[in-house]
Amino acid sequence: MDVAPMRIYAAALNKASVIERVRARAPTYWCYLRDKPSWLVMFLFARILLARRIERWLNRAAYREALPAPESLLSGVDLNRVVGEIITHGVSVGLQLPTPIVREIVDFAQSTPCFSRDRQQQGFLPTDVTEVNRTRDRDVVAGYYFDAVEKSPAIVQLSKDAVLINIARAYIGNEPILIRIRLWWNFPAIRVSDADLHANAQERFHFDMNGWRTLKFFFYLTPTNDRGGAHRCIVGSHKRRPIRHQLTPLVGRATDELEASFGKDRFLTIMGDAGLGFAEEPFVFHTGSLCKDQPRLILELEYGSSTVSPNYRYGRFG
Repeated sequence: MDVAPMRIYAAALNKASVIERVRARAPTYWCYLRDKPSWLVMFLFARILLARRIERWLNRAAYREALPAPESLLSGVDLNRVVGEIITHGVSVGLQLPTPIVREIVDFAQSTPCFSRDRQQQGFLPTDVTEVNRTRDRDVVAGYYFDAVEKSPAIVQLSKDAVLINIARAYIGNEPILIRIRLWWNFPAIRVSDADLHANAQERFHFDMNGWRTLKFFFYLTPTNDRGGAHRCIVGSHKRRPIRHQLTPLVGRATDELEASFGKDRFLTIMGDAGLGFAEEPFVFHTGSLCKDQPRLILELEYGSSTVSPNYRYGRFG
């Protein structure tokens, strides 16, 4: 059997998928560019490892020793160990939120409407997602809180926590700026399309470029295992990667391609009880996992070296 036509057909499908993804993201990119024209320079060059090193050197943004944080919601954290692991591996696991803070945020999330990405004006309580799915052709993959997160005192307090600020300062090399707060549910979903997975960063390895130097903190607010939406990343992929992964307009790559480039042993699946937190360099390849058994609630706090588009802050776009 001649496989050449099949290869041509597959290539055409892939090209069409790329064009569709670019088209879908165009409004988001336009907002970022309109709000901050220098975003375009970052977007074009921050994907190149050499350019990232040069930017650090030009801004004298060397890694620093983390300052102690005597008052914090997070106890027992070796700040310099965390910073060192981020520098070397791109991720550090082991932060822990106290149970009362977890409970307060979960209570807030259960009593506050969230929104699907494709219907950002139609809120619903997370316990009602099954009813919502009956009104849709495809299941809701994720429910986001957008700017409502500012109404949670626990989230606002955590975003100012000295442990997070001092880790971010040491890694970024400058005074960190809080550029994103996101809280969202991932729901078990069966009727989903490839576009749904891409839009919600599920089962699609990618890297983020939200600024030249940024750092994210994630906290699981529900128990999370490999069937419950666990976060996955490729350890060390922020430091070394093939040139074809740098000189490309795309931020996503197929899993089998990444396994061939980095080896399966570099893939890390982060699982744990409610309250588990981890710090991650967004330039590592990473992805969320589609929930299969139970919903997952997760909080994301991101700090950067400079301001970004206001549209980015709550994840309403992109």
